[in-house]
Amino acid sequence: MKRRVTVSRRIARFGARTQGSATVEFAILFPVVISILMMGAEAGWINLQRVGLDRAVDIAVRDVRLGALPDGTTHDQFRSHICSRAIAMPSCDARLLLELRVIDTDTWQFPVQETACIDLAEAVNPVTTFSLGGGQNIMYLRACYLARPIFPTTAWGLRLPLDTSGMFALRSVSGFVNE
Repeated sequence: MKRRVTVSRRIARFGARTQGSATVEFAILFPVVISILMMGAEAGWINLQRVGLDRAVDIAVRDVRLGALPDGTTHDQFRSHICSRAIAMPSCDARLLLELRVIDTDTWQFPVQETACIDLAEAVNPVTTFSLGGGQNIMYLRACYLARPIFPTTAWGLRLPLDTSGMFALRSVSGFVNE
């Protein structure tokens, strides 16, 4: 006599088996662990570029304050000076835009709009003010570098505002007095 196996018994027997249980854990946890590792690597790379930009801008500002740069230094020369001291900033000369302006001590008005960045999709880039200034001038330097994420999907997780070329802006600001 054959016994009929009910549906509930089949389900109970299926649930009692342990074959493949490690595969299920792996399939669930592996993407989570890899995502955390990728986000950590991306955050580290972004931080390295940010520190590299700040360091290069600080060194260049120190050179301006000490008079190490010649009078009449142009935007491109100053940008090359910063890029030569930057670390972890690929294509720095093509992706860095600087704005250097004198702050009027009567009004103490600082620029309030966001720092302009290079638009790699456009042939014409924003015009920025650039002058190393004279003696006893208060100078305000703003730099914007376009960085590319290592992993394209990380920008969604970190909520980075990307431009049309898939890059995000790293900005640095510095103020100093010419002596």
